[in-house]
Amino acid sequence: MYNGNRLYILDRQLGDRMKIVCSIGPNVKTTNDLDKFIDAGMDSMRLNFSHADYNKFKELIEYGKNFSNIDIIQDLQGNKLRVSPLFKGELKVREKEEVYFCSEKFYKENIRFSNQYIFIPIAFEGEFSWITKCKSILMKDATMQFKVIGKLKDREAIKAEVIVGGMIRGEKGINAPDMDRQAMTLTLKDKKDIEFGLLNGVDVICLSYTTCKDNIDELKTYIKKIKKYNKQVKIPKIWAKVECREAIENFDEILKSVDGIMLGRGDLVSEIDITDIPYIQNQIIKKMKSKKKELIIATYVMDSMKRSIIPQISEVDDLYNFIENKVDRVMLAGEVGIGRNPIETIEVTKKIINKYGHNVF
Repeated sequence: MYNGNRLYILDRQLGDRMKIVCSIGPNVKTTNDLDKFIDAGMDSMRLNFSHADYNKFKELIEYGKNFSNIDIIQDLQGNKLRVSPLFKGELKVREKEEVYFCSEKFYKENIRFSNQYIFIPIAFEGEFSWITKCKSILMKDATMQFKVIGKLKDREAIKAEVIVGGMIRGEKGINAPDMDRQAMTLTLKDKKDIEFGLLNGVDVICLSYTTCKDNIDELKTYIKKIKKYNKQVKIPKIWAKVECREAIENFDEILKSVDGIMLGRGDLVSEIDITDIPYIQNQIIKKMKSKKKELIIATYVMDSMKRSIIPQISEVDDLYNFIENKVDRVMLAGEVGIGRNPIETIEVTKKIINKYGHNVF
């Protein structure tokens, strides 16, 4: 008979099972909530610095380091595009409507015309011209889609038609496939967050939207700069988050420079054809098998459990295949960050890992 407690002790002793990473979101308000995640089977705490609350993160890091055996992953925002916080309230856009994606500067200068046109300001550190070559704009893991149909000459705005609508609100993530990322570097926000992470002893720093080896080199250089002035700083592991086309194209060079790879399928689905993802994922798993470096599969692991206490067969099958292929970790994101059943999701994931990770029946 399956004995969850006995297997939990067994896998802790063996130490070679797949680990569970949990994204910390609104479902964790206190250290008591964190305890529930740990008791359910969380091994690693992922802190999303796209939504950094330094006071809360500091408390959770201290608790995680002093009262548990979990490690702390700092997931930097990187060069993520978002709807600017200048955009107030919510607005639902519908199929065939026309909208204008624009720079924050353009938005401020033209907000008086917002009763005639739908302006959506984009927040990021860079030139708006890097976006103007894009043929499409996507939101919410490609479930909202916009087709670029024109540009405003000499203006920081592009005209788009709504293909698949939805709700627009400030801070919502945006994907712009084919945007020019060559000149992108560490953002001021990332630098501030890195310093916070180092001073608070995070175990891993993961750079989102890594496009090439140079991004990792810049991150390492900045970490060394901070350590130079603070000898107490411990150098963490460095992971690259692979979630854009450039990262796939430059994967081999990126891999040489990092301790691990996080495959961010949530954003990757907006960057490449969804039918290519299984092949790309399989190729990455094969490459990682020959390296003594960690591979973390992130997002959509138990996505249906946001609303249900039972996973779908396809999710269980995926997880089984990850175990068979010796993937090091899986990350539960929205399932536990904002989902209705975070504890049940972790427990089910742990049960499957225990069952097949050690071939105990």
